[in-house]
Amino acid sequence: MQQIVVALSPFTRRSRSLAVDHGELGLDRGLEPGEHLVIHDPVADEHFTAVVCDITFELADTTYRLEIGTRITAAEAAERVGPPTDDARLTAQDIAALLADLRRGERDVAAALDELRAR
Repeated sequence: MQQIVVALSPFTRRSRSLAVDHGELGLDRGLEPGEHLVIHDPVADEHFTAVVCDITFELADTTYRLEIGTRITAAEAAERVGPPTDDARLTAQDIAALLADLRRGERDVAAALDELRAR
């Protein structure tokens, strides 16, 4: 799992959403839609879960819209970013990722139902 380091403003914390440019992150590869990440805010020394919810491609750079999830401890962040183990057990990271996907899917279904009712 990738970790990105970015200072989060109070507005970003309230909105739970963040736009970042690929060039500013210094990533060795592009991010994928739905990919889970760890965000480290070095100013507050806090870690958060995140997921890539949108990607915009432009000539100069690629912009990722990240949905910020829950705050996690530094130990949990290190576990998520660390290399995967051969252990076949379900980890707390796996469960958190599944719950985040479920919440996002539930919102998508609710939005689709609302759109159908509006027609």
